[in-house]
Amino acid sequence: MKQPLAIDPRPLLAAAVALAACAAPPRPAPRAAGLPAPAAVQPARPPRPAGAPASAVASTADPRAPSAPPASAAVPPAAPSAADAASPATSGEGGAPGAAAPQGPSIAIEPPYKLGQHPVPRGQAEAAERDRWNAGGRGEPPAPPPPAEGHPLPRIIVDIDTVKGPLKAREVERIARRHLWIHVYSCYRLRAYRDPSLHGKTTVRLTVSRAGKVTGARATSSTLSAPDVVSCLAERARSLPLPRAKAGSTVVATLQVYPGDDPVEPPPSVLAPGPGELRPDAIEAAVAEAMPAFRSCYEAALAGAPALWGRLAVRFHVTGSGAVDEAFEVESRFPDERLARCVLRRARALTFPAPEGGDLRFVVPLRFSPDPQSP
Repeated sequence: MKQPLAIDPRPLLAAAVALAACAAPPRPAPRAAGLPAPAAVQPARPPRPAGAPASAVASTADPRAPSAPPASAAVPPAAPSAADAASPATSGEGGAPGAAAPQGPSIAIEPPYKLGQHPVPRGQAEAAERDRWNAGGRGEPPAPPPPAEGHPLPRIIVDIDTVKGPLKAREVERIARRHLWIHVYSCYRLRAYRDPSLHGKTTVRLTVSRAGKVTGARATSSTLSAPDVVSCLAERARSLPLPRAKAGSTVVATLQVYPGDDPVEPPPSVLAPGPGELRPDAIEAAVAEAMPAFRSCYEAALAGAPALWGRLAVRFHVTGSGAVDEAFEVESRFPDERLARCVLRRARALTFPAPEGGDLRFVVPLRFSPDPQSP
């Protein structure tokens, strides 16, 4: 009798399991607790076909896309920051994307105008913007200004030689040094703006009442070669406020003044526009000749304050031959004294075309910005 055929069920079971595994979706790998799910893989950007324009592949998310050119210096930007100054802008020069823009700070020349013919702002917004530029800034937080080099102002020494009476000489000298400095400067500039080498000392005798008021003042000697300066010094000494005392006193003071490292500005009483005339484009062309020197001054200042910016209005006085004999800051107060002095010194070396009709005073405002500007 034949034995029944024995069938081994194990291969059949293995085949069934294999078929089931092919039909079921793969189970994701277990993820450790606390780890984020893996990011979806983005398909690669297809290559740009030959001859296709750059805009066909450049998008707003593409970091290689060229940035917009910075605003022109003629439109005052917001106060620049140190980060803005440190990151150079790029622009598509000549329409080519990714080309580097001109690097370095920008200096813009505003339209010049004759003294006394200041352009009136068109509305409060324009006036506020000009005031903001006149004040300028040194970044945020503001970089401390460096100490001034040299001694730009005249050297003035006030000494009290003798005091007869109850007033104390040391107290009188302390008050005189604090109070008379500006008066000596005001008298000195009457002539020093024409004679930069003017110097000397003047002795003044003061009569002081018991109430501390100077009732008499006269110059007893002077080495200054300007009589009007000497008389001015004696007259201004009358304003010295002294303390009350039991009786009157007599004070002998010596006032010395010597030139500083920079010229002395003329007094307001002599500032006149002058009869001369000069075309604005001729003025701008002459000032443009000094632009490399101005830029050198600015770059040196930016080394200590990378976000330094502001407006520096320079008032020139040009003689009938076109020579510059005055260049001073007016209507603005640039926040870095060393840069202002550097620019003014370079400005005094300029030469302009001879004005028609005589000498001339005019103003040329300059705007300094650490951001590179598009041409």
